[in-house]
Amino acid sequence: MRTARVVVGIDGSPPSRLALRRAAAEAVRRGVALHIVNSHSGSWPGDEVSHLRAQEAGQKLVARAIEEARSDEPGVEVTGASVPGGAAKAILDAAEPGDLVVVGSRGHSALAAATTGSTCQQVATHANTSVLVVQGRPDPGDGPVVVGHDGSAGADGVLEAAFAAAAARDTGLTVMRAFHRATPVLPADAPPPKVFNARTAQASLTDELTRLTRPLSDKYPDVDVKVVVADGDAAQLLVDASHRAQLVVVGSRGHGGFAGLLLGSVGMHLIHHAHCPVLVARG
Repeated sequence: MRTARVVVGIDGSPPSRLALRRAAAEAVRRGVALHIVNSHSGSWPGDEVSHLRAQEAGQKLVARAIEEARSDEPGVEVTGASVPGGAAKAILDAAEPGDLVVVGSRGHSALAAATTGSTCQQVATHANTSVLVVQGRPDPGDGPVVVGHDGSAGADGVLEAAFAAAAARDTGLTVMRAFHRATPVLPADAPPPKVFNARTAQASLTDELTRLTRPLSDKYPDVDVKVVVADGDAAQLLVDASHRAQLVVVGSRGHGGFAGLLLGSVGMHLIHHAHCPVLVARG
């Protein structure tokens, strides 16, 4: 059976070098090998000389990245390849279910907020395995892992991924859920709505979330868990929490592959705006 790896895409830019460092650390943390991927293409289609030069430059970039990874994390097992074609496709083709893909983001400029780097967004959206988007503060610090839980069927798998991430980092876990106090606007002839008690609703959701986390707390007894149910937009609550978190974990709405997969709106908002790395958990 094939052993899982950490797969990281590089292009020589500062964000990709930061992603490389985080990927090497994650490989050591997980006790798996690191595989580095770069893509290259010639200046003009069909220009063989241009293609060969791009291939040589890509191979040199990968060789330097391998040495950097070994320098940062001595003893880590590293392989690498530079392949022709687009960057996103190269990374997606290299990853298999069970791997962790690591990509760098372009930051928080206005342009980055609009595109966040097309490769990063494509990989986070279409990968068939979990993706770690390295962004935000250069050093995310030692804050908690934060995970959003929306009560959906797939949220339990995301919750377990967050527990595992917190345990591996020897830190606490904050489990967040959003709710809204606002009473819906009804037509004038509608019957009066039942009285909405925000405090009771918040307490009920907190109890439910505490119950859902209990089995995983038993499985990961060293993880200190904090349950937070807050009024507001889920995406913005998680972005606010990312200021002090070292990792935010969010789920995906799909199962991988290019056909019909959409990253949920909360996940998309986070990979554009979070102030720490974001783990899009799948599988």
